[in-house]
Amino acid sequence: MKGASRLKGKVALVLGGSRGIGEAIVRRLAGEGSAVALTYLASPEKAAEAARAAGAEGVPALAIRADSGDPAAVREAINQVLARFGRLDIVVVNAAQASIP
Repeated sequence: MKGASRLKGKVALVLGGSRGIGEAIVRRLAGEGSAVALTYLASPEKAAEAARAAGAEGVPALAIRADSGDPAAVREAINQVLARFGRLDIVVVNAAQASIP
């Protein structure tokens, strides 16, 4: 965590976090100290890049392939976050289509 640590100890999930505004949100959350998970649908390279950028801030990061328009896929993404980090504090819906279970 190079910058402030207002979110230290928190875990965030960004639906649609691999490109553009979503990636910027991932980077900002990581810079504030939050562990970050992000979903992507069709850009595994961009998702890996976003996760690496978050990791460079000194926080754990996880990229999850999930269709944010599919409630079962969103539920599974949440389950992966909970399995990896044990909690979920922040959810950002940045996907073009999202179905929150």
